[in-house]
Amino acid sequence: MTLNEYTASLFKKSAAKGVPLSGTFELTARCNLDCRMCYVHRREKDAEAGRQELTAAEWLKIAGEAAESGTLFLLLTGGEPLLRPDFAEIYRGCRRLGLAVSINTNGTLIDGRIADLFASLPPVRVNLSLYGSGAQTYGTLCGHPDAYARAVNGIRLLRERNVPFRLNFTASALNAADAEAVARFAGENGVPVQTTSYLFPPLRVCGTDAHGEERLSPEEAAKVRFGHEKRRFSSDELTKRIKAILSGQLREAPERERGRLISCRAGESSYWITFSGEMRPCGMAHRPSVAVKDGFSEAWNEIRRARDELMIPEKCAGCPKRPVCEICPASCYAETGGYDLPPEYLCRMTDAFLSLCAAYVSENQQKGNLDETQ
Repeated sequence: MTLNEYTASLFKKSAAKGVPLSGTFELTARCNLDCRMCYVHRREKDAEAGRQELTAAEWLKIAGEAAESGTLFLLLTGGEPLLRPDFAEIYRGCRRLGLAVSINTNGTLIDGRIADLFASLPPVRVNLSLYGSGAQTYGTLCGHPDAYARAVNGIRLLRERNVPFRLNFTASALNAADAEAVARFAGENGVPVQTTSYLFPPLRVCGTDAHGEERLSPEEAAKVRFGHEKRRFSSDELTKRIKAILSGQLREAPERERGRLISCRAGESSYWITFSGEMRPCGMAHRPSVAVKDGFSEAWNEIRRARDELMIPEKCAGCPKRPVCEICPASCYAETGGYDLPPEYLCRMTDAFLSLCAAYVSENQQKGNLDETQ
């Protein structure tokens, strides 16, 4: 059994027993950057946001209760989690509990002290967002041209200490042209890169303008997604994968096909806790939301119960394109304001992605690069 198969088996067993195997702690909503497409962001010196944040002692109390309830995997995120002066205290405390901890960060605050902490007490992985390939993109998208150099320095510090990390690239109209360059940078540094082309409508944006023109059109987002597929796989692998997609045989996430019920692990074996102490099925779900200060188990049981009430539109449940669509109750609510209407943006994005797949197969057949049975 591979590690991925073993992990999937753990989640399946946890879901059946109602065990909260995986959690996310959103340590802060504040960030030192001003990324225009961010889904939860307050300014670095926002005193009001700072007052709403749970203390290190409160986070560690929740972490202890979560571990007792069965949590094994924990993601520390934000905002920018390294912005907190007590981050190291929270991180060490979670690791002492035996939790397998990962971190989401923009990388700009990784200095020798943080890098040494991760080297001495390794995380499962650092997920480092690289928003572009130079100062110009960082200036336009994040409001800080110098942040690119600081992010690259953070990457260097992690590499020097052999800290496991991955690059995340979130595509928008302001940085999509950098996708290839970011992929090359990742290849040159021997690290994987994950590209996200779908931006949720910003229901949770705090203190910034909701993104508008920076969101890619559905068709543009599909092109970015397809480009990522082409970079991930060899020609033969890509052809087999695309043919499986077009024939409806791709089953990377079979749990998606469960009628109208929510199809991911959110609220089933995983949860998200906001910076102010509200437990939710995931970070993108605006509701249900339950205060966790009065008890982790009580909040988890309520979230797990409420999960069964989250459904996608009936039309989406029976759609043959569902295995490759990013449909979920959270995206439905964010796009339409409810759970009953199909999100047009995702319908168009999926259609465009499938059209690109079909065009790829047709073009290569015409060139003689593959036969009808390949």
